[in-house]
Amino acid sequence: MKKNWQSRIKIEILFLDIFLITIALLTGLLVRFPKLFSSNISTFEIYYFLFAFILGFIWILVLSINGSRNVRILGFGADEYKKVANSIFVMFAGIALISYIFKLEVSRGFVLVSFTFGLIFLFLGRRILRKRLFTLRKKGLANFYVLLVTGSEQDTVKLRLENAIYAGLNIKKSFKTDSKIDIDQIVKAALQEKCDVILIGQDPNISVLELRQLGWLLEDKNIDLIVSPKVTEIAGPRLKVSNVEGLPLLHLDRPEFKGPKRIFKRLFDLVFSIFGIIILFPFFLIIAMAIKLDDKGSVIYKQSRLGRNGIDFDVLKFRTMIENSHSLRESIMLETKKDLRLPKHPNDPRITRVGKFLRRWSIDEIPQIVNVLKGEMSLVGPRPPLLEEVNKYEGYERRRLLVKPGLTGLWQVSGRSELNWEDTVRLDLYYVENWSLTLDLLIILRTAAAVWRGEGAY
Repeated sequence: MKKNWQSRIKIEILFLDIFLITIALLTGLLVRFPKLFSSNISTFEIYYFLFAFILGFIWILVLSINGSRNVRILGFGADEYKKVANSIFVMFAGIALISYIFKLEVSRGFVLVSFTFGLIFLFLGRRILRKRLFTLRKKGLANFYVLLVTGSEQDTVKLRLENAIYAGLNIKKSFKTDSKIDIDQIVKAALQEKCDVILIGQDPNISVLELRQLGWLLEDKNIDLIVSPKVTEIAGPRLKVSNVEGLPLLHLDRPEFKGPKRIFKRLFDLVFSIFGIIILFPFFLIIAMAIKLDDKGSVIYKQSRLGRNGIDFDVLKFRTMIENSHSLRESIMLETKKDLRLPKHPNDPRITRVGKFLRRWSIDEIPQIVNVLKGEMSLVGPRPPLLEEVNKYEGYERRRLLVKPGLTGLWQVSGRSELNWEDTVRLDLYYVENWSLTLDLLIILRTAAAVWRGEGAY
């Protein structure tokens, strides 16, 4: 994939969206009108077939207008999924408004089924394309070439982007600034290196006027200008920009730990945990039998963990270690030189034969869905810590306890047990500060993929 990769990706997404939306609408029609494709089709059913065609065309248009196919948001973050979800909310609101104004009778079953399957299909489709894009970027393809303007060799932006291959921001050249900035030289360097982006790092020694001049010079050069603020680990929804007498001000909204969003999150947890327990109950019995046959010990292992605001509770797991294994934990961790604030290590001699299999596929953690039902945990959140781990926390690390711990989280989909302590804390704090229902859905989808591949599980 060469220089025209952006156009090709947009076309691929467009055709995939058309295909998936068509399947979703046909599913809705067949559920509502099972005899739609029989020889006895009625005029009313033909009307709905035409309605579905118009609905699909508008849906594709809404996805285009709201920027869901913008190449700048593809491959990373939650913005792409948010825009897909927003398109469905816009469509639903539009149908409700039009049917009310013109007194139209629209089948709620058809709309509900079509939009539900549409959301699932579009999310899965974007996930597949995202995976393909990541594969291309690991090969050095489908990237935006970046000229990094920085005042330091160890700019945080550079270090982060080198680890974030999936973002497609490939730093081709660093332009180190000094006390005197030459804007023309920056633009010349970007043109020589055929860069798509000029990225202003966090310590560039560049003034506001020089930054404006740089923007003016790039107006006809087809080169984007990106500025990295010194405010890090803050997600887009918490950032608001206002303008006061030509002075741009960056507002940081406070993290929300209560209110309507919390109620929706709890309802989300309740629905999924209830359905999960019903569906998985037969598997619980099979796993229980396997554990009993292995060493005749207890099936469920209870361990005291700290939840929201430091309140302790018993986390439930299928037992994967020998009985009374916790008493040996500290000595094992010291032998393997594992950070005591991290829960697992790959060669723990306490793990049973069945336990190795359960851990490999993260099956041992499924009983925690009961903790979710009881309100002690959430489906998504930071990892539930032990008391001895919390006792070793620095002051700011205790912010992990501001929300309920999760059955899965960013730590689960970003390396799991292979992460070091600093990265674990950074991911957990990012979630605490920036959580949203869309982010939760994205993490759940990524968790399923990570578990299927067995990444970082032991």
